[in-house]
Amino acid sequence: MVARTPREILRWLESLYLTYPVVIPRWDLANGFAYGEILHAYFCKEINMLSFINGRAVNARLLNWALIKQFLAKKKLPIPSHLIDATLHGKDGAAEELLEQTYQLLTNKQAFIDPPYGRDAEYSDHPYQQNLQYFEQANTCKAIKNNTKITELITDPSYAYHSKKCEAIIEQARADRQTIRAAHPQRFRAKRTLAERCFREPLQADLSPQDWYTKSFDSGSRSAVSLSNKSTTKLQSRHTSADISKNASTMQRYDEGRIEANEDSSLYKEIILRQHAVPLGDLIQTIET
Repeated sequence: MVARTPREILRWLESLYLTYPVVIPRWDLANGFAYGEILHAYFCKEINMLSFINGRAVNARLLNWALIKQFLAKKKLPIPSHLIDATLHGKDGAAEELLEQTYQLLTNKQAFIDPPYGRDAEYSDHPYQQNLQYFEQANTCKAIKNNTKITELITDPSYAYHSKKCEAIIEQARADRQTIRAAHPQRFRAKRTLAERCFREPLQADLSPQDWYTKSFDSGSRSAVSLSNKSTTKLQSRHTSADISKNASTMQRYDEGRIEANEDSSLYKEIILRQHAVPLGDLIQTIET
């Protein structure tokens, strides 16, 4: 939901008698002039308001906030720099959080904040979009526009940074769209994939994977002899004439209905790869020694 200012902070701002009242903190604190007046009310001898410019231009914003950062560093007030930058660019929830921290530092009081009004670390409008209906949420293009400010492009013209940021917004929008489609399959006519439709029995704790595999399939469903004959025919067509003697000895073992567990045999490796389709008990019959 949209970040809102607590009632205690609004009363506190009215008691300071600012030149321009703070109605919407996201807009009124962006240029830093109103925030400078808040600090001037407590440090009137150390902050000169004639040094601030009351304007919307980027240069005016940078100058005002540079003076504020210099003063905060001098007084050692723990206001994060990234929070100031987010307020400068008019990010969602940044100005409200800045007022909360300033209120706590100057008055030594804790303002009450409603739990539903959460903010993320990037100060994006994603928490607000998640509280809307799926047909009311912004699309991908609108999400990029909402979370990319023109002042960011001017102050930090890094193509790689903004490209990476846009990719993260696109990935988040794609994940949200998949979540919405999974929650409303009838509206979007979503069809389950083959892997989702396949039934899988859970593995019991008292069974090993091999025992579970043997009990899960019918031992008489398929024969290892027929599979071995097909695989042997393919191998004979692939191998050269130099391997005829080796294939002949392999065929002799297969005709007996037994497959020797030899890791050097190419057919044995092929059968191992097909264990998900053929019962394990029909594939490997260990020769008794």
